[in-house]
Amino acid sequence: MKPMITQIADRLVDKLEGRPEVDLMAEFCRDLPLSVICAMLGLPEQEHDQFKSWLGGLKDTANIGAVLRAIPGVVRAVRHLRRVSRPGGGALPDGLIVALRDAETDGQKLSEDELVSMIFLLFGAGQETTTHLISGGLFALLSQEDQRRRLQSDPSLMPTCVEECLRYVSPVQMTKPRFATRDMVWQGRQFRRGEMFAGFLAAANSDPAKFEDPHRFDITRHPNPHLSFGTGVHFCLGFQLARAEAAIGFERILTRFPAMRLAIEAQKIEWRKRLGIRALAQLRVQLVT
Repeated sequence: MKPMITQIADRLVDKLEGRPEVDLMAEFCRDLPLSVICAMLGLPEQEHDQFKSWLGGLKDTANIGAVLRAIPGVVRAVRHLRRVSRPGGGALPDGLIVALRDAETDGQKLSEDELVSMIFLLFGAGQETTTHLISGGLFALLSQEDQRRRLQSDPSLMPTCVEECLRYVSPVQMTKPRFATRDMVWQGRQFRRGEMFAGFLAAANSDPAKFEDPHRFDITRHPNPHLSFGTGVHFCLGFQLARAEAAIGFERILTRFPAMRLAIEAQKIEWRKRLGIRALAQLRVQLVT
């Protein structure tokens, strides 16, 4: 899929040419993974922008007002997915929509509700976290110029750079909650039946017992046993796709705009107040050529 991802990244970067200042969050970091997941699902290319507009309101799910305003777009997207997932509905034959529709186990196929729910899940899983990996990684590189210059002078560092962005940014900050099934003592603390637990991946990724100088952004860090993709049976199925999108996204935009810099001081960058996700509100940059 790398050639397709590169083609999408180049198309997005082309749109930025000749503009002195842009918000990369809105015009690159969000569009790249969303375009990729649209292509993977087998949605015709002429429909991609429509889906982006329908689902654009879901970028601030911690704000109940924003969620309510997003509902009409979500309803339109679901209705369209129902149509496109049916035979003859327009989904491309080599995409995931057709593969899921035709999948069969012991004579059983997904119902239309199950199919649409899975497609919608893939939209969220396929773009939300990768959006914040790309934007958070670019912010780290632009705010720590020594690391950016090191990457630009030695592109072979890209794999370790992406892993360090996964650790340092920790786009997914915590696990889903678990609940104690009985009264218990764990880690020296008393817990009652029904009390909630959540594992903080961001804390694990900054554990000084695992990482030397954990609060330092170091694109050469190796080994890098971060938990940003989870672990065990819960390990992220899309981990290689996320790595590829981040690596290609970084490489294409830094190659085209090698002197790009933040448009405001790093300390003034705003982050969204979202439980469990580390998400920039904007990433305004000056595209110095």
